[in-house]
Amino acid sequence: MNIKRTIVEAAEEALKLLAAPSNPKQVYAKIMERSLYTFGAKDPLSVLRIQMERHCDSTSWDSEAKRKLFSKNKEGLFYLMNCKPAAGGVTVTENIDNLELVKKLANKLKQDTVLRIIDHLYALEPEEFEFFCQRFLDRYGFEDMQVTQRGRDGGIDVYGTLEVGISPLHVAAQCKRYKKGNKVSRPEIDQFRGAIQGDYQQGIFITTSTFTQDAQDVAFKRGCVPIVLIDGETLAEIMIDRGIGVTTSHIPIYDFEIDLV
Repeated sequence: MNIKRTIVEAAEEALKLLAAPSNPKQVYAKIMERSLYTFGAKDPLSVLRIQMERHCDSTSWDSEAKRKLFSKNKEGLFYLMNCKPAAGGVTVTENIDNLELVKKLANKLKQDTVLRIIDHLYALEPEEFEFFCQRFLDRYGFEDMQVTQRGRDGGIDVYGTLEVGISPLHVAAQCKRYKKGNKVSRPEIDQFRGAIQGDYQQGIFITTSTFTQDAQDVAFKRGCVPIVLIDGETLAEIMIDRGIGVTTSHIPIYDFEIDLV
């Protein structure tokens, strides 16, 4: 798989592969050997040297980069700042790359959103949760999803169709707004399957809590209607990935790349 890298990122990867302080010529050779970057400059080695100097913590250049990635030893060889050579060739992690910090923050924001979604679902009344699931399935791509009338569902809370190829697949869902400690068990899955057997080709069991291992084991049984299990965390993850009730902010990350000028 081709990965689009900048020169600096290619140099980082090359130094990781070299696993020892190296000069720009050695770094360039490793970049070419592993096809880490395609240079467009007439003198790629000079461009590489300049970029490594700009991102070096010991540079005195006026055009130095704010983001420091490399250091030099006494022999003038480059090594990664977060892998400072120590006695016996052991590497010591000193800092985390800024991009990694951004990724960690993004992941934390995602997990916070997951918890907010689950907390909101816990606050819904059982009937409200059924209507929420109906809207969720509609947004996901199911069609004609309807909530079954109270007292006449027989274990089916929502039903509709899903287009698969050239034919519609009849689906039914059961929606349980359970607290965290109240897991959905195998008997509930068996009962739901019995209610839809013969009328529907697929079942979906949605809960704000989780499923016991026995319930997970019987979700797909040969010769029986398959039951898709969606717990609270999975439901929130799908909402985030599909943009269902969730908005995203795209923050650009900039890096100057002299070879592209």
